[in-house]
Amino acid sequence: MKALYQKIRSLNGKNYGLYKSLAEKSWDFGDFSLEFIHVQGDPFAPASRVVVKASLQQLGYASEWSSSFERRLALSDFLLRRLGAAVQERFPGKDAAVAFPMPGPEMLVRNSLWIDNGDLRACLQVRLPGDGRKIQAEDAAEILTMVLPDLVSTIYNSEARQPGGVCPELLVHYQVLAERACILTELETRGLVAFVPNGAVLPRASGLSELPLAGAVPFEAPAELAVTLNVNGREIRGMGIPKGVTAITGGAFHGKSTLLQALVSAVHPHVPGDGREGIVVDESAVRIGVEDGRSVRGTDLSVLVRDLPGGVVTSNFCTLSASGSTSEAANLVEAMEFGARTFFIDEDSSAVNFLVRDSRVRKLLGDDREPLIPLADRIREFASLGCSFIVVAGACGDFLGLADNIIVMADYKAECANDKISGIAPYVKPAGSLPAASIPDCRSFAAYVRPLSAGLRPASAVERQVKVKLSGDALVQIGFLVSDASRLFTLVDKPQRLGTGLMLLNLCQNAVSNSADKAPDASVIEVAQELCDKIKNVGFRNLPQGMSREMSLPRAVDMACVLLRLHDQGRR
Repeated sequence: MKALYQKIRSLNGKNYGLYKSLAEKSWDFGDFSLEFIHVQGDPFAPASRVVVKASLQQLGYASEWSSSFERRLALSDFLLRRLGAAVQERFPGKDAAVAFPMPGPEMLVRNSLWIDNGDLRACLQVRLPGDGRKIQAEDAAEILTMVLPDLVSTIYNSEARQPGGVCPELLVHYQVLAERACILTELETRGLVAFVPNGAVLPRASGLSELPLAGAVPFEAPAELAVTLNVNGREIRGMGIPKGVTAITGGAFHGKSTLLQALVSAVHPHVPGDGREGIVVDESAVRIGVEDGRSVRGTDLSVLVRDLPGGVVTSNFCTLSASGSTSEAANLVEAMEFGARTFFIDEDSSAVNFLVRDSRVRKLLGDDREPLIPLADRIREFASLGCSFIVVAGACGDFLGLADNIIVMADYKAECANDKISGIAPYVKPAGSLPAASIPDCRSFAAYVRPLSAGLRPASAVERQVKVKLSGDALVQIGFLVSDASRLFTLVDKPQRLGTGLMLLNLCQNAVSNSADKAPDASVIEVAQELCDKIKNVGFRNLPQGMSREMSLPRAVDMACVLLRLHDQGRR
């Protein structure tokens, strides 16, 4: 710290650009080190980024906290939130001298703070002070050698010398992840795709808030679907949703979509106190909905869409602007291709003609004039292939006649209506044969990416390398390649979308640089999963630009979904 202080003082009043000399070495603070990975060019440029590095031993945490992914994630997420709270308390306004992100309720691998190989790395933004183009050394020295160490001290283990050696809140953080891992095993053993514990709080405070709604009705499992799980020595009771087809129905504003959204959000673990932290779903689960205008390239839609007028073949369907029904069909088929086996569907965000086909319209037009094969005609076949569907059906009653289980939401309370299934008119599949349904093989990553190689170039003449950008926080741009991720609901925030883009850039450049005779046979999902697993162990530090921007880790299936939406905007 003394060396850094002296270095800063020697720069007083000099040209602002000399701040860049601070990046020439790592600065030792005793218990931690400080390194500059980006130094701003002037006082009004985006803030500088520094990495604080310390061993767990130096911070007072036992080495066991680096022994498994669940422990690393628990400690990383806990300390990230503690450090973020300290920074926001010290610097509550905009354009603060020090900034550190406060994440949403999801517990994700984030490059803002991660632990690997026994070391903690935290990346903070520091706005270096200047008077015009001159360095203000006194203010800079205070921020870097006094304020920053005070903030870092908030993540030390102050309970290290007490019985137990760690704060109770951290243990609760870890318990959520440990129980989640145990419940996932129980789901597979019991033939379930989802579990919602009694007492869970599903509604949010508002449409713009992730906080639980105060005074909300706690969830209570209906007796017919109630299960008791033995989880790490304690019993947890709640609703288990079996594999197969489940319909969620009920009146408007009674909690159907709220239950579905809670299930969708559970593809990621949540922090204690969120209300949804005990909800666990099949980790491959994907929400399927309409996506007007999405790009589709080479997807076999023939299981849901017959060949289109004008000789358009749907077994290798390509478009830069899919219709509502064809986009939803592509979403479902591609998710199956990537290994997803549980699908969430809400009729409110679906194309009606994708879901069902009215008997009167069918009688009038016949199949010759309708290329769409509605999901209702195929869903039982998909279920026989190992796929499970959880469908919100408040108006599309055909799914009640197709369901294995029916959940009725009334005043935010779940009721099971399985005893009424026999009294519901069964769905009558129309006469006439359809080609047998099948789950498509996943495409080769290299073969899919190479036709996009022309778009892997800098997007402007002043850029020296391909950059990843976000437009409107949802449009992922990789050079001239663009992918609209706005309807991928399991990509929960801007850092996760950015992480997806940077990971895909890395994978695409590697695939394009390989010669054709050395092209790997690995599928899209295999390549994506391999990189995700690597980052789970070592974080983003080995990824190009891995510490220069705030990002978090997506699921492999979500990466694959972004990839298949990529198109070259320079060729539209």
